[in-house]
Amino acid sequence: MFRIKLQRTQPAWYGPAAVACFVLALSAGLAGCLLTTNAIVNAHAHPTLYTVGLISLILALPLAALGAHCLDLIDRRQQKL
Repeated sequence: MFRIKLQRTQPAWYGPAAVACFVLALSAGLAGCLLTTNAIVNAHAHPTLYTVGLISLILALPLAALGAHCLDLIDRRQQKL
């Protein structure tokens, strides 16, 4: 008799997650570039900092891809509505 059609709403975490992923990817990329450059940090004197820089440089790309995925989820939701 009384049928209420539920409307799907966009989850509130897609936008902030995309922004956070892009900011983290940018900062990880910059930190990785700075820590792996021999002019700034000597890899032989500080191998731990070089390793941290290399790991953060490698993680920058998956973080950017995750941010792009969150933006894609936002776009898909808006196209369905």
